[in-house]
Amino acid sequence: MELNAQQRAGSLEVRVSGRLDAHWADHLGRALDEYIRQGHDRVCLELSGLDYVSSMGLRALVTAWKKFNAVQGHLSVTGPTVNVRQVLEMAGLTALISVAADDAVAAAAAPTARASEVVIDEALAGEVFSLGGAGMRLVVHGRTDWAEGRPYCAEELTARLLGPDCVALGLGALGPDFEACRDRFGEYLAVAGAITYQPGDGSNTCDTLLGNGAYAPSVQSLYGLACEGAFSEVLRFEPGEGQDAVLLSALAAAVLKRTHGAPACVVIAAESAGLIGASLRRSPATVAEGEPAFEFPALRDWLSFTSEPAWQRMSVVICGVITPSAAPAALTSLVRPLADESGPAGHLHAAVFGFHPLPRGLIAADAVLRPWFEHDTVEAVLHLLADDREGDAPRESALTRGACWIAPLPGLPSGAAT
Repeated sequence: MELNAQQRAGSLEVRVSGRLDAHWADHLGRALDEYIRQGHDRVCLELSGLDYVSSMGLRALVTAWKKFNAVQGHLSVTGPTVNVRQVLEMAGLTALISVAADDAVAAAAAPTARASEVVIDEALAGEVFSLGGAGMRLVVHGRTDWAEGRPYCAEELTARLLGPDCVALGLGALGPDFEACRDRFGEYLAVAGAITYQPGDGSNTCDTLLGNGAYAPSVQSLYGLACEGAFSEVLRFEPGEGQDAVLLSALAAAVLKRTHGAPACVVIAAESAGLIGASLRRSPATVAEGEPAFEFPALRDWLSFTSEPAWQRMSVVICGVITPSAAPAALTSLVRPLADESGPAGHLHAAVFGFHPLPRGLIAADAVLRPWFEHDTVEAVLHLLADDREGDAPRESALTRGACWIAPLPGLPSGAAT
């Protein structure tokens, strides 16, 4: 079987020739998955050169059709031979058969939200959709100097409820109290009424808790950030012309341009082009008095740092705050440069999932992200950091394309991390 793809007005036309049998069904399925990854959510299969389709081939078409529907896209077939048409009709797949002209009319008639602004620069391109929110209130709690040999105690623990409008991250655990969580504290993030975290007990198995109705999950947190309120905009982004990916610092710079330099809460859903960051091997609540946890060689027992960009071609949810290089005083102990010292800084945690394509245009964070937490497994949670260990330009996380929800953080954060 051969596939020949060509971009047409508003859609991708793929000429399919040969046989669509058990041997080639997976090949077609992988190709259609790749088209979705590349942002082609309207695909027409031109089948005038297809001689035969089997039940396995039909299954591949149905599976792909469902995936395109899930991202509010469209998959159709046109020009099938008499034999192939009969098989499709007998299998009840007449909805897949359409005329290319009809597809164009349907696409033009489909209601779509209009972007308020188009963003194009060297680093990224995209569209901005206004959401109307006034921003979020930021609360900071706890202290961050545990690695200097200052153990936590039970009185320092903050139990925080995580409602559907809360974006939170930090070091914490799921459990009833300090003693139950002592050996399990690790990086967490919360969004869309769900919390996930990677316990610092060496298990490398993430745990997730979801809210439901009036029930809101809670986290036992040693330190962290919590933002509550409404997003003002969503930026749909992809690499700029000639670029393979969007660097995290470039996306942060675009966010700060949207907020006129004010700190912002962000939630990002995207395909990873490689993540750079760290996660704890041990719970920070187990540090001994005076123990310098982050000094070599003890550092290797406490922290796992990505040696190479990790989790490529996976979907990620990134939550946190972004600030200019000169961060507000209440955030200086929490944020780190995302690349070089003169660029944007941030405190960002990432949760890694299997690949999930995103619908185009205006999308709501809770509607998109909630099913990921409900139906998929979180592979890892890590704190995103620039890697400057080799002394050259620091390596940083990069994304292929996705959505970034933005909420300015007006005023000073309440509380302080010391």
